[in-house]
Amino acid sequence: MNTVIQPLQEALGNRVKADEPLARYTTFKIGGPADYFYEAKTSDECAAAVAIARKLNLPVFILGGGSNILIGDKGIRGMVIRNLSTHIGIKGVKSALIGEDRKKVVYVEADAGVPVNKLVRFTVDEGLSGLHMHLGLPGSVGGALYMNSKWTRPEGYIGDVVYQARLVTGEGEDIVVPQSYFHFAYDTSVLQSTKDTVISVVFALVAADKDELWKIATESITYRRETQPQGVSSAGCTFRNLSKAEALTLSTPNLTTSAGYLLDHAGLKNESVGDAYISPVHANFIINRGKATAADVVKLIDLCRERVLKRFGVRLAEEIQRVGEF
Repeated sequence: MNTVIQPLQEALGNRVKADEPLARYTTFKIGGPADYFYEAKTSDECAAAVAIARKLNLPVFILGGGSNILIGDKGIRGMVIRNLSTHIGIKGVKSALIGEDRKKVVYVEADAGVPVNKLVRFTVDEGLSGLHMHLGLPGSVGGALYMNSKWTRPEGYIGDVVYQARLVTGEGEDIVVPQSYFHFAYDTSVLQSTKDTVISVVFALVAADKDELWKIATESITYRRETQPQGVSSAGCTFRNLSKAEALTLSTPNLTTSAGYLLDHAGLKNESVGDAYISPVHANFIINRGKATAADVVKLIDLCRERVLKRFGVRLAEEIQRVGEF
């Protein structure tokens, strides 16, 4: 097809495809083609694919579970690597003083392509706390690190329990970095401003009562199912919630930090553009009825922003990540 496909296939085999449509690989079911597309089945395959793409000066995008992203209608230039690596294992155990008690800390390693739900179920079955509140979180481990995914019932961030991670840098170097490298914050990590690719992650988890962990995990996923739209094509929450400081400064109604509350009370539920519409269940979710385009979603996002700004004086920031060309 061109001079790039040949060296890619020589290095990675015939699983490399050109002009692969991406919509079916995302939870939104929206998106144009990737110039080059490869499914990595192991962490080493993922690392090798990133390295060869860097060597060929191709932009790289890692596709995990396909949630929380909106891919442009014109697709993604360069190399899209769909990470299907699924290894999870216990890497080590030690005793540590936590507060006034000595507890068992277990180090669990997971490939970046592992679905978060699979990892959570593994750790809860092992009687390990730290990830149990994330049951029901869509997407992959790598994506969760990228966004520092969170849950609030009880509050917990993925980054809280990261011990170290294996990365391939923008220069193609394969390195291991500690938790501090990521500068985790609300909905953010350093990965959003670098060209690093997460290959695998080690989590430091504390031994706890398995039955109690399952109770909390079940409550978390039940709450998600009761308050969020289910069985639909959506990327998840469209906008970030406000910080408590922002809510106080902007004097939101009841000092709410909820973007969904502001969208709902701006009358945006059921609003639509083309085949994209706002969920009647939760106003912070945009749903694809079947033929929505990225352009439809962007227009609906703009409508939401304008109406909330006019009604409450709040400029909502997107949580959804736009990828590719629009």
